[in-house]
Amino acid sequence: MNDRVPSFKLATYNGKPPYAEGDRAQKAIVNSLQLMKRCVQDPSLIIVDVGAFVAVNNLPSNAQLQFSQGGGETTVSNGTLYASTIRLDDVHWSPQSSILILKVDIEGFELNVLRSAEKLFREKRIHHLIFEYTAWWTDRAPQKDLTPFVEKILGAKELFALDRSAYTVYEPLTREALDQFHDDHDKQHLQTDIYAIFVEFKEKSNLQVQPYQPKVSFA
Repeated sequence: MNDRVPSFKLATYNGKPPYAEGDRAQKAIVNSLQLMKRCVQDPSLIIVDVGAFVAVNNLPSNAQLQFSQGGGETTVSNGTLYASTIRLDDVHWSPQSSILILKVDIEGFELNVLRSAEKLFREKRIHHLIFEYTAWWTDRAPQKDLTPFVEKILGAKELFALDRSAYTVYEPLTREALDQFHDDHDKQHLQTDIYAIFVEFKEKSNLQVQPYQPKVSFA
């Protein structure tokens, strides 16, 4: 995305499927959504990389962020880097368009990104969401609020845990599993991905899932 307007399609080598961290269960999600088939059937479907030129954040759009060589969690190795911010709600999406799947890969700042898209979720324009979940790193305190925010504020209908080392997709997380999810991952130093659904499937999903048991399933 350039100039804050979604503008390009996805091109893949010899028509191969888009990369979705293929050694992980994310690929199973992409396959279940039949993304390649949808792209063929609907020429208006585009893949947008919002973070290619701007920093997605819940700060006011067009704010300036500075990254320097100084200490702290976010630094650069040489010189000073400036980035302009944008909220997902402020992107110039086409009128009446929807977002089939939003993938967030931002190393611990997932909550900031999702807070910037509350209007899109409220209007039911985002249908599926994938994000990384790491509760135990020193700068990951906001992770404790992440799944409750996705469930209660954004209105996810179901949340699935995705194994990061295999193709395993665990069945929708129960209330017990969700209540223990952060503490289990923090204590056991687990890292996983979360897949959230916000709309009802119009047709039967072919997604294959396995039972998830708190403190037993290695997600």
